[in-house]
Amino acid sequence: MKRAGTPVLRPRRRQVSGVLGTGGAPAIFAAMDAPSHPDSLADAPAGAPADARRTSIWRVLLPVAISLGALGIVFWGTYHPGAFTLVARHFRPDIFALAVAGLGLQFLAGGLRLRHVSGGVLTPRAGVRGQITWDFMSTLAPPAVGGAPFAALFVSRENRLPYGQVSAVMLFTMLMDQLWFAIAIVGMYVAAVWLPVFPTSLGAAGVGTVALYLGGLLVYISFFAYATLVRPELIETVAGYVVRLPFLRRFEPTVRRETRRLGQQARRLRHKPLRFYLVGVGYTALYWTARYGILLMVALSFVADVPEDAEHFPQYGTFRATLYVIRSAGLWLAGLVMPTPGGAGGIEALAVLYLGPLLPSGFIGPVLIVWRMLTYHLVLGIGLVVAGHVLKQMLRGESPPPILDPDDPDDVPLQGPVAVVSGERP
Repeated sequence: MKRAGTPVLRPRRRQVSGVLGTGGAPAIFAAMDAPSHPDSLADAPAGAPADARRTSIWRVLLPVAISLGALGIVFWGTYHPGAFTLVARHFRPDIFALAVAGLGLQFLAGGLRLRHVSGGVLTPRAGVRGQITWDFMSTLAPPAVGGAPFAALFVSRENRLPYGQVSAVMLFTMLMDQLWFAIAIVGMYVAAVWLPVFPTSLGAAGVGTVALYLGGLLVYISFFAYATLVRPELIETVAGYVVRLPFLRRFEPTVRRETRRLGQQARRLRHKPLRFYLVGVGYTALYWTARYGILLMVALSFVADVPEDAEHFPQYGTFRATLYVIRSAGLWLAGLVMPTPGGAGGIEALAVLYLGPLLPSGFIGPVLIVWRMLTYHLVLGIGLVVAGHVLKQMLRGESPPPILDPDDPDDVPLQGPVAVVSGERP
């Protein structure tokens, strides 16, 4: 405890700002919202206001309310007389159990991927807890921001690892997600030659807009992968040009520091062997296959026993599972631009456009409700159990202890492993 007139000598410490986003995008500019002097918050006496770090309870309640409201609107707007009876009669609990198992596989694949990228420093249990926290916080933040910064902080504190090293683990994980998105986009373009990948209900202008958006996303992913694996200095160069804009100039020191750190992490990734990348791609494929599979299994649990004819499937006369999975991938990609926490509201609307025409009349409401309850609201509940104590500290406005930066020679390293990305134990 500090006393008046008593100088306190200690190593200089600073909290490391997040450079991570979701959907693979590095949210460098999220650092702009960080307090200018985080140590001043850490040194504040008990009971002092900490509004700069306080997280409102509405950040948790608002996305839930938006999602529930959207589900209610979808159910009301797509209600079809007699559909509910048909849904209840044909429901298959055994297939739905596969959807629940798919959620477990999603957590397991993501956790094993984090363990692999950490070089074995994270245990499988720690990796799964980190992935659950990541998915949990992704439900509370817009998709473009995501839950990676909070997940990195959680993993760092729970496993006594330097934040900079954990953020490098997250960087590679997001790079794998981006490469998966690139493969999905190319696959959708190729499949569009034979299948109606883009919903005709969007109209010509809507289909063209979606195609242009996916093309732009593919260009961005290509740049990010190239800059990360081949020329890390490009990240700092491009960010330097952006922050020269008059209204962003005051953020220039922070952004340059974060991009420099990001470049250092990217250079570490360049020296990994091919097997490291192949295993990472395998876990990534398993993770996203589980996410697509959950939505497919939920739909099949309702339509597997529905007669395949024009009366029940008016558009195609049958349930087209392959097209359903491809459109599910398109749904995730389109959801990346949703501005609401976890894409709440927007994801539900997109699901009606992308998947509604593939299901019997009146089925999209029950399918959507069950899917979102399983992959959104249940994830919220599981995340509160796993990482609720950290979220509670944020709601109280408490500052976490300073996270030491291993790249700063003035910082004192924490005890425990420090070479996370390199896979070397101290």
